Amino acid sequence: MTVPNVDREEIWRVLRDLVAIPSVNPAFLGGTGEADVACYVENYLESNGIPYIVQTVSEGRSNVIGMLSGMRADRTLLLEAHMDTVQTTGMTIEPFGAKTASGRLYGRGACDTKASLAAMLVALGTLARSGRRPPVGVHLAAVVDEEYRYAGVAKLAQAIEAGELCYEAAIVGEPTGLSRVVAHKGCVRFRIEARGVAGHSSDPGKGVNAIEQAMEIVRYLREVVEPGYEALRHPLVGPPTHCIAQIEGGEAPNTIPGACKLTIDRRTVPGEDPLDVWARMKADLERFADETPGLTLMVHEPFIVDYAMEISTDEPVVGKLAHAVDRVKSGTAEHGAAYGTDASKLARVGVPSIVFGPGDIRQAHTDDEWVELAEVCAAADALAALIANYGNEEGEEQTA
Repeated sequence: MTVPNVDREEIWRVLRDLVAIPSVNPAFLGGTGEADVACYVENYLESNGIPYIVQTVSEGRSNVIGMLSGMRADRTLLLEAHMDTVQTTGMTIEPFGAKTASGRLYGRGACDTKASLAAMLVALGTLARSGRRPPVGVHLAAVVDEEYRYAGVAKLAQAIEAGELCYEAAIVGEPTGLSRVVAHKGCVRFRIEARGVAGHSSDPGKGVNAIEQAMEIVRYLREVVEPGYEALRHPLVGPPTHCIAQIEGGEAPNTIPGACKLTIDRRTVPGEDPLDVWARMKADLERFADETPGLTLMVHEPFIVDYAMEISTDEPVVGKLAHAVDRVKSGTAEHGAAYGTDASKLARVGVPSIVFGPGDIRQAHTDDEWVELAEVCAAADALAALIANYGNEEGEEQTA
């Protein structure tokens, strides 16, 4: 089919509307959830004559899946983007002001990842209003909870695994600067607890300081564990890493701390199983404690497990998306990323997935988050072209 023209004003309006709706993940300070954004998505789909279903994930939190039918009932492409954002603490701009200046739109979620959601919505709406059915079916899944526990995409993946939904490929919206992320890291997050003996701080020798014990664990992770990561380097995403993201310890200024917890964020590379990584780190840490006089520790079960993702560049969706992006921006490429996305959960249920969207990941979660409006428009153009020509196996493009 010919590629219909995407209306820039519509993209700007939809993006402004989305950013102006608070959707901070309930796990974070000030979190209101995604319900109002989900309602907006439903209204947009309905106003454009696009059928949709609602997947209840938990009370008050639901995925919305728009469904545009195509000429081929047996082939469906998935577009997926999350509706939740991180907290607004410390922002230097009005988080939900959706102000524009110098070609940018500012606000929490503008970059991560309401720009992707806006581009996907308008691309789908434009195709629906054109009156021509695309060569393949297209579903747009706006999901909840990507920023915390991935409950939204997990619900979607369950439906795919059960055969209720079927996709031959997926485009997952995240800020990639219109390049294509074909590999990214996973993670396992867990806590290590150093256990001491509490006592009065006036006589430190009568107790065992758990914070000082935790310092030994930090040293071990830095000097013994970290140097081994280089041997596991992946050509696209680099070596594994770990970060001591939180430390909690001490009861009062005049008390020897009896416990201290370290929260570990261990990033995995494709080929690593996060649970195996945790089990090895647990065994190594316990052995270290046995060999270190006075050190007592406990390695807690993981509270977040997420898998790394890698897609072969030979997958048809990679070349088709590259061809569509070339219409609107030169110099983009396939690369890897250190962060994780919903794509890994889709890949694990057999859907070849690629991460793509407008914006720069360095702007995500920042105190003045913004996105270039021209890039959002370019993303919508590329997605419309991808869908309009997806069934053309020869890759020949039809234009208006």
